[in-house]
Amino acid sequence: MIRLTGQGRKTPPPPVWPEDRYEVVCERDEPHGNTRDRYHFPRHAVHSARELETAGLARRVRVVRLSDGVVIYDRVNGVDLPADEW
Repeated sequence: MIRLTGQGRKTPPPPVWPEDRYEVVCERDEPHGNTRDRYHFPRHAVHSARELETAGLARRVRVVRLSDGVVIYDRVNGVDLPADEW
């Protein structure tokens, strides 16, 4: 009998992806509404936010650290924390 990995396991295997730690909140004009995307790495979250703004796809984009709710990037309000504070 061949047993596949994970069969008969009483607990689920650990996730293969790391937990999300940052959220990009994108405010768009109607009919598109707002979107929220989550990232594990702050560099990717901030890059995504800046690219959305550059492409003109959003009125406002901000990056929020999920652990404490601190906004690390929000061009509209003049927030752009240095990378060592992310």
